[in-house]
Amino acid sequence: MIKDIFQQNENVHSNDKQLAVLREHFPACFKKDGSFDIELFKEAIVDKTNVVQEGYELKFLGKGYAKLLASTDTTTVVQPNEAHNSLQENVNSENIYISGDNLDGLKHLLKSYHRSVKCIYIDPPYNTGSDGFVYQDNFNYTKEILQEKLSVSEDEAQRILDITKRGSASHSAWLMFTYSRLLLAKDLLTDNGVVFISIDDNEQANLKLLCDDVFGEENFLGQIIHNKLNSKNDTINIQKNHDYVTCYQRKVNYNSASQITPSLESKASVTKEVFKEGDHFYIINDSITTRGDGGTLNNRRNLGYTVYYNPTTKDFVGVQDYDLELAKISNDEDEVYSDNVELLNKGYTKIRPPKVRGQLGAWTWELKNFNDCKDEILIKQNKNGYSVKKRTFIPSETISMEDNRYFTTYEYIKNVRSIAEFSTNEGTTQLSETLGVDGVFNNPKNINLIQYLIGLADCKHSIVLDFFSGSASTAHGVMQINAKDGGNRKFISVQLPEVLSADNTSQKVAYEFLQENSLPKTLDYIGIERIKRAAAKIEEEYPGKQLDLGFKHYVLVEPNQNTLDRLESFDKAGLLADTTVLNDFGKPTILTTWLNADGYGLTVQAEAIDLNGYIAYFINKHLYLIDAGFRLENMKALIQRYDTEGNFNPENLVLFGYSFPDWSINEMIEKNLRILNDSEKNLKINFSVRY
Repeated sequence: MIKDIFQQNENVHSNDKQLAVLREHFPACFKKDGSFDIELFKEAIVDKTNVVQEGYELKFLGKGYAKLLASTDTTTVVQPNEAHNSLQENVNSENIYISGDNLDGLKHLLKSYHRSVKCIYIDPPYNTGSDGFVYQDNFNYTKEILQEKLSVSEDEAQRILDITKRGSASHSAWLMFTYSRLLLAKDLLTDNGVVFISIDDNEQANLKLLCDDVFGEENFLGQIIHNKLNSKNDTINIQKNHDYVTCYQRKVNYNSASQITPSLESKASVTKEVFKEGDHFYIINDSITTRGDGGTLNNRRNLGYTVYYNPTTKDFVGVQDYDLELAKISNDEDEVYSDNVELLNKGYTKIRPPKVRGQLGAWTWELKNFNDCKDEILIKQNKNGYSVKKRTFIPSETISMEDNRYFTTYEYIKNVRSIAEFSTNEGTTQLSETLGVDGVFNNPKNINLIQYLIGLADCKHSIVLDFFSGSASTAHGVMQINAKDGGNRKFISVQLPEVLSADNTSQKVAYEFLQENSLPKTLDYIGIERIKRAAAKIEEEYPGKQLDLGFKHYVLVEPNQNTLDRLESFDKAGLLADTTVLNDFGKPTILTTWLNADGYGLTVQAEAIDLNGYIAYFINKHLYLIDAGFRLENMKALIQRYDTEGNFNPENLVLFGYSFPDWSINEMIEKNLRILNDSEKNLKINFSVRY
């Protein structure tokens, strides 16, 4: 377990994650010895454009270090809050609250929630100089190790260490801190998942470049200006009454349903006239001609052709009949296009795209698509000749009749606007009303803003993640929007359990609030208490409504030095189990960490099964043996279950190594598993020992 991870991390380098992606998609670019051949890679991706040496990228001190942090696995374990999780309102909840460093939290989440999160909202430190941001981590890298792993100079390695060990609030420190976390967060998103990041002027420009690097510039959805509706008295500089929400999607062109759409409040309805053709009904859409400066034949060279239409037979066809080279230099239609005399002699008339600001226009449909989908085309005569429009067929059950005319009414989505108005003062009021005291948390986000953003992501039955949870505004917003629209969204919140002090003026109110409510004096418990109180209020406002208003709570724990020493000194060749290691972690922690690592998530429970007095833990494809004392009689009971219970077929048998040092026990297990694998059931059981 932890010891295995330490050994793995020793061999991790900053570009391992990127090389793994390249190895998956470009295996031919790796040599026999495993090294990456950049020249082969250039050949693999080259197109008609020559590969040039110049490039454009964001560079900052510590970028390689941030990649290294994202590539190494976490050595923390996931400790469940058993007393909390067993409460009636929480035992079946699928909401999750994690107390711990969000870098570790993201690494744990990736093991079970990879490509599973539809919406991420974060409100990270703004690096204003007064928000308390200082980069710090506890990774004990030496200057020599960083030089080797990052391929940097001695001076650069020392500067990185200065940031990480002495603390820094520089732009490089903020970028290093944020970059490692976004690299991990990206892989949690579904292909059409969306990330929203609140930020202000201090790092907004840097964040845009950082996100271009992580998500790809092509996946930038836009920047929402958040008008905070509060006045800041600043007689010297420009009053800053807004901040920003930077929006990216994992893959913008993933599918037609992947674009962000506004929340329910942004929908409207429209009534349109319906026309009938035989037994079919349709509405008429806009012309299939482009508009604006980009909609010219010179810019859309594959979208120029002539539609030949016969007014008598109603037949029509698209014909490619223009000279591309002439179109580049001429706007004379007679010069660029050539008439199809044969069709004209048969009574057809020619229809060409109208000009755009004096330049030859273009269609919005490619020629093949036009000729393949002629049923969707409607040609109508008007005062200027003929127009070519698209029509959409609709089901008859959506149609009403009035004065012998047909109509249909349907909902449509209003455009997402780049300016959103949500008062920050209201966010403070919301928290105060929920907790019953003012001043517990500075500048909490307005939950109406968060609900608006959640609505944009169209994630009514998906996971919403906030790994800078703060006062838990996102969790509150998720529960409230579910109550409003009947959604079944699940929240995952991650918050560092920063220790609060009554001597710190900015923390005094929060400290006293936690003390009065007999809660631990750490920042995460502000969020935990808010969720509980918000849930109680929502339940009161929506009586009888089936809502998930509970949550599972987990704490990320780093093994102490005594435990690490025992892990290091443990003798695999010995005969005695080390129960102190098991006691240090605790069986629930080991089981929770393993279940998540094996992809089962943080809200499931393994079934305890009795193997003739020995308790093992079973879920789907895994059977876990954690306690010492597994003997032959227990193995026989296990074999009997495989033989007699049809839905008991775990493919993986996992042992807690510190409980199984005796090689004879492991040999006995392996021998009997070989017998099972050779039986009529033709099982393929994998056997592994974790440390």
